[in-house]
Amino acid sequence: MSREMEVLHESEIVLVSGSGLVPGRLVAEFWGTEYTVRVSYVDTVRESSAWNLFEALVHVRSDLEREGLKPAVEGACRDVYPSRMALEMGGGRKAYRWPLADRPVTVGIFENVADFEYGRLAYVDEQRSFVRKLRGKAHE
Repeated sequence: MSREMEVLHESEIVLVSGSGLVPGRLVAEFWGTEYTVRVSYVDTVRESSAWNLFEALVHVRSDLEREGLKPAVEGACRDVYPSRMALEMGGGRKAYRWPLADRPVTVGIFENVADFEYGRLAYVDEQRSFVRKLRGKAHE
């Protein structure tokens, strides 16, 4: 029995840079035991596979960072990060958005971020730093 690749998500996105906006396309797929995220723009494709969608998105974001680009999706925001359960049970498709209050809300990591919220977009290390601070506060 052969397994077919399953497209989980496909959408037009915006890549944000210091010099402007670049239109792109994001595709998320599942095949066998791996998730793949692909972002294409202009004549370039960045792709990565991992055991969950969020991790695959992180790898693609790292590649995009080298070009000064941030995809305008929830999974690329400093205040969005999945729980371990979301990674293991849902493939990392959903994550928590941490508001100023104590209770986070659940968002899809590929949901578009509105242009007035582009300030929430972060590079990978900035996002990880925010989460470390959150976890530190939770243990105080």
